[in-house]
Amino acid sequence: MIRLTLFFIILTVAPAISSAQQTETLISGDVQHGGFGALLYGATSVHGETVYLRGSRAAWAITFREGHTLNIGLGSYRTESGFDASDWQNPELEAPELRMNYGGFELEYLNRSYKLIHFGLQTTIGGGDVRYRDRNIDLDRTSDSFFVLQPGMNIHLNVTSWFRVSGGLYYRYANGVNLQGTGNSELSGLSAILGLRFGWFQ
Repeated sequence: MIRLTLFFIILTVAPAISSAQQTETLISGDVQHGGFGALLYGATSVHGETVYLRGSRAAWAITFREGHTLNIGLGSYRTESGFDASDWQNPELEAPELRMNYGGFELEYLNRSYKLIHFGLQTTIGGGDVRYRDRNIDLDRTSDSFFVLQPGMNIHLNVTSWFRVSGGLYYRYANGVNLQGTGNSELSGLSAILGLRFGWFQ
């Protein structure tokens, strides 16, 4: 009988306690959704050389708590100019050129995105590949894949309600490179990228 009485007391008191407390969540209030696509142009350091980059992004934008925005999407980058292989072991031939592609999942946080100029933090995590431009060279392997992590920060300018310009600095960490003429440290490096964003912004 005592156990039954305690059971009914708990059932009566628990809802009153829970109703007096409000659960805190990361995303709450009036949440707005949007999205954008972006064209990317920039330069990066590879093998001690300055190499031009091009790329693209697509993201779902979630705006919450008065201008805090979370962009979730995908991005891809590729070198538009080649870079020479390092420590080339055949002195009779000129060092051949390499090309690189990478990309993956992207997460970006923007602070007060309603402001004319605002800032954001971005991370790319995924993979890439590096390959010799000439596949006919005398090597056992002419391409390889690797893991990539690229954190960075952006500054944004709201040009119109549907167009924004971003400029960012990033550092690319490459790991798992196993190809003659290149390596993890040589494919890692700083990048400066200009982005032209078109879409529906909140």
